[in-house]
Amino acid sequence: MLKAEFINPFIGAAYDIIKRVTEIEATKGELSLANSPVRGDEVNVVIGVTGDLKGQIIFCLSEATALVFASRMLMNLTTETFNELAKSAICEMANMILGRAVTSLSERGYFCTLTPPALLLGKNVVVSTQVLKFLVIPLETKYGPITINAALQEKQA
Repeated sequence: MLKAEFINPFIGAAYDIIKRVTEIEATKGELSLANSPVRGDEVNVVIGVTGDLKGQIIFCLSEATALVFASRMLMNLTTETFNELAKSAICEMANMILGRAVTSLSERGYFCTLTPPALLLGKNVVVSTQVLKFLVIPLETKYGPITINAALQEKQA
């Protein structure tokens, strides 16, 4: 069961971190539910959550959008291709968002740890998870959308 108190820290962290590290404004689209497996985009960062909550968070964006965000994170160093430096920057942005969200969750009494980010690239990426329901959080930016797919549940005692 997805609870707002689990999801709101991720939404707040995404707005904060994206604005702070890229100086790009994001607005939230219509939330929806999706079943596993989730169809990704060209660039997908998957981070596992363990502890009091368990599940996965998957950030999905186009390669063009990822390049803009990577460039902004790298002090406007532009890269023509989605190279190792750009990949690292996008994983770091996802890590920063999740780090902030997990800190916020711990302040609410939910203690979690994160797995290192896994980067999945390709046009038809499909991610299947043990947690079957995802909350789909679309964020719109002037450089393209970022979709956060959050599948979290409380660990059973």
